[in-house]
Amino acid sequence: CRCWGRCMVFALSLAFVLSWRSCAYLNPASRTPGISHRRLPRPSGYLQFSACPAPSACSLVARRRDCRQLVGRVWRRLLTEDRTADADRHLKVLLGSQFPLYVGVGALLPILPLYGQQFGLAQSSVGLLLSAPSFAKLLLNVPMGQVADSKGRKLLMVGGMLVLAVGDLGTGLASALPALLIGRLITGAGLAMADTGSSAWVADVTADRPSERASFLGLQNAVISSAFVLGPSVGGILVDNFGMRSIFFIVAAGAALCAAGYSLLPETRLVEASSKPRLSFGELIQSSDQQALAGMSIAFYTGAACKLVLIPAIAAATFAATPTEVGEAFSAFALIGVVGTLLGGRIADSVGPRTVLVTCGVACAVAYVGAALAVQAQAKFAFYGFLGLWALAAAVKSPALQAYAIEVAPQESRGMALSVPKTIGDLTFLVAPFLLGVVADQFGYDTALFACSVAFAVGTAIFVAKSK
Repeated sequence: CRCWGRCMVFALSLAFVLSWRSCAYLNPASRTPGISHRRLPRPSGYLQFSACPAPSACSLVARRRDCRQLVGRVWRRLLTEDRTADADRHLKVLLGSQFPLYVGVGALLPILPLYGQQFGLAQSSVGLLLSAPSFAKLLLNVPMGQVADSKGRKLLMVGGMLVLAVGDLGTGLASALPALLIGRLITGAGLAMADTGSSAWVADVTADRPSERASFLGLQNAVISSAFVLGPSVGGILVDNFGMRSIFFIVAAGAALCAAGYSLLPETRLVEASSKPRLSFGELIQSSDQQALAGMSIAFYTGAACKLVLIPAIAAATFAATPTEVGEAFSAFALIGVVGTLLGGRIADSVGPRTVLVTCGVACAVAYVGAALAVQAQAKFAFYGFLGLWALAAAVKSPALQAYAIEVAPQESRGMALSVPKTIGDLTFLVAPFLLGVVADQFGYDTALFACSVAFAVGTAIFVAKSK
């Protein structure tokens, strides 16, 4: 109906112009007396009343001009509406494709340490399974950014999901530790491909509407957070009925469905006749904007590592929390994340991503100081309250950080530029858990939380100094 209505509007506008020309300008019976019966040339400057043979002729030329401008405006508006509708439809396909995948990933994360123990891994060695994908992403983020700029986004999106499916199938079928680690590395390679391609694709699609970009990114993060809320429940049911290996097969199926959805999306990389030379990783990291992003990425990835490494141990050791209570707390943080990402997108579009990032960085630093003081005072509710503040601030910053990264990325090197903060973040996520564990062992949990606060304070200060 919408397409039919647009065609009717354009047809009526065209018919109106043609009928006007035939009736008021070319039909001899309708010519104004006293005016020469020949086609009037277009005056210089498009319309000069002093050069017209009669005022009525000038009015006629002006009306023809207005008709042409009206038709042009109508046609341009129709084309803009078509592009906007197509972009909205494609973004919905993207979100619908990602949701089943992240439900599977959310079901997998709580099971992965237990699955590693079946291969004889000690508790301290289970981190290998968690960090193996990050190690692969650290190595491949930058090369995949180059591929996204040179070969296109869609190739990486579809291919990355298929590689991810192979990696999870291999992990589920592994019967020895080497095969298990290889499967996890393949999974990380698939994530590096798909994440790099999808980030650049979203940046391209939202380029025409930068004022609404953060809102979409907030919605995307909310969808992913919702999947992570649903995932553990789905995983528990599957494990009870089909065993732990079934989770990896579910993730592989979700990745295959995601690849099928990605295949329906258009390629967005624009090939220009005289494209600018693409920037290397070294050239990009010299940019003050990329250095600002690096500082903020280090801060927030350190906070994520603190959540996974320290918070469960502190809850159990200091406040005698049971695994069920820890799980409930994490579910509450995830729900806060759903609301926070939606709010963060709206706020970032209203006041700008830079303001949101600075505010959230300060809030996270304050939250970890409060959590450390609560540990010293053994104040359980204050501890969880400050962690709730951190969860809200970390969720609000997510769409703002992505929007800022897209905003400062050069168009000709967009894929590579978006891989820079991811690479810094993956490197931080590899190092931070070990360092936080050492600090906690040597100086106590409260000192480790103070260290997280310092990371946020320093990262935010770097961002303020380097960002524009």
